[in-house]
Amino acid sequence: MSPLRTLNNTISKAASALLVLSMAVIAVTIPLTVFSRYVLRNTPIWTDETALFSLVWASMMGAAVGLRKGYQVGVRSLIEKSPKVIGASLEAIGFLFMFIFLGVMVYFGVKQTLFNTRQLSAAMRIPMAIPYSALPLGFAIMFLFTLEEAVAFLGKLRASKDA
Repeated sequence: MSPLRTLNNTISKAASALLVLSMAVIAVTIPLTVFSRYVLRNTPIWTDETALFSLVWASMMGAAVGLRKGYQVGVRSLIEKSPKVIGASLEAIGFLFMFIFLGVMVYFGVKQTLFNTRQLSAAMRIPMAIPYSALPLGFAIMFLFTLEEAVAFLGKLRASKDA
């Protein structure tokens, strides 16, 4: 197994654990908010923010884990029906666009996270860099997963040329 695959397996497990944790927090805080608001008539100020920030983390980790498992939407019919050279070229262009997009998102995500290090959230008074950091981290994980796919794609291209 390649070092990149080993690294990505570990990252995937960690992202899955963060996803489960984020979803568990949402599953607890939303009903607590509703119960507190309508039954106790006194909503804790931290529950809305906690659910929102957990949703951000769950979304980014879920997107990364879904990408790793192949759950992304794709239209492969054009690639599959094209001659091999054209199909491989289209797939390579797709990887190139993914790398550009994910790289830009990591860059601006880091920039936004660093910009918000001193800003505190309204209710919990935690640095806004904590929820914002889900964005560059999630996109960086997706970049690594895409890199693994691209390396496997290049390996298949070499193998088909040798055969």
